[in-house]
Amino acid sequence: MRLVRRPTFWDGMLLVLLLVLTFSLIVYPRQSIQGTHLEVRTPDGSVTYDLTRNGIYPVAGPLGTAMLIVQDGSARLENAPCPLKICESMGPVEKAGEAILCLPNRISVKVTGEISIDAVTR
Repeated sequence: MRLVRRPTFWDGMLLVLLLVLTFSLIVYPRQSIQGTHLEVRTPDGSVTYDLTRNGIYPVAGPLGTAMLIVQDGSARLENAPCPLKICESMGPVEKAGEAILCLPNRISVKVTGEISIDAVTR
């Protein structure tokens, strides 16, 4: 003998609530701010570049020199001397808070600007 429980009204309400939350997270656009500057950190120090000016900048690390390409408000790393080239495959960054990391060469590139606040804690 099998005991089968029928769904209640509250089971249905929970399902509808979960569907609405899932749909709103997919459809609701993320608020992100366009970056204005690049903060490049290496073992030798930190340098800031303007993200609005196109250019090619050499960035030296312990393994060698990578090229930072700034073009049309976005930045990417090319010709990195690291073995797996993961930093190159990360693609361009342009929004505030985004970053490119080349861990073997100890290079980090972070886009700075105003970031919208998600929550405030006390």
